[in-house]
Amino acid sequence: MTRPVPARVVGGLRDRGPIEATVDTITVGDAAVLVELTGPEGRLAGLAHRPDGPAPERSDPDVETLLSWAAGTENGGGGETPVATALGLAAANALSAPHVVWRTGDPMVLLDAEVDRIATVGLFRPAFRKFDDVAVSVIERDPVGEVSAPAGVRVETVTPDATATAMAGAEVVFITGSAFVYGGAERYLDAVPEAATAVVVGATASFLPEPLFDAGADVVAGASVTEPRQVRAAVEAGACGTTLHDAGVRKVYVATDRARGVRVGGAGRSKRGGENHDRE
Repeated sequence: MTRPVPARVVGGLRDRGPIEATVDTITVGDAAVLVELTGPEGRLAGLAHRPDGPAPERSDPDVETLLSWAAGTENGGGGETPVATALGLAAANALSAPHVVWRTGDPMVLLDAEVDRIATVGLFRPAFRKFDDVAVSVIERDPVGEVSAPAGVRVETVTPDATATAMAGAEVVFITGSAFVYGGAERYLDAVPEAATAVVVGATASFLPEPLFDAGADVVAGASVTEPRQVRAAVEAGACGTTLHDAGVRKVYVATDRARGVRVGGAGRSKRGGENHDRE
């Protein structure tokens, strides 16, 4: 069986040489988690969405423990709790940062005006303000009730068992990086129609892009921490979204040459990764 994407990310990091980083600070907020490391490249920081549930019992994990929490299975992360998995992914994001050639931008803002139908895995409420004259099928694990959206944005919500129907006819599919915490990310990527562009989006999946490209993603849209101290304070205060970005988080992405429906340029890569990763 193919290894889960996070396990392949960890393997890709090890392929780049010994992991010599040490843990400086771990911050668990109400909406996000932040892991700060020190390595040969200097100070590194990675963010992830904070899921529901308790923090892990172990309060001082080392880098190897964090990476074991990240590696996971097809049904979710490898941490003892979802929060532990998120911390592991944040550590993988931090370690990936020196190896990824990110571009600044938000693919949700860069949706082509010609796109008529999209699907999202996860409810991206603020993103609806960025869309116009488009039908959106939202796949959500939990009931979300009525969803308000601007005029011209037509929203329907379905549960994961209706994924194939929701994605049918979609030109672009946005998949939350949080699916690597909760499980099912690879299954959602497999379900994306061949003609559609798959965009994995969110701070949680800000790691080496090649495993995601190999799994079917065409664009990886993550977050780069530019001001760790300010972001730490924001995370401690429970910040998310715009508040975090104002504190020192940059929206970034990498894309393959086959991405369509979003105005991004390919090919995306990491500094030792291959280019032009088409869906296999």
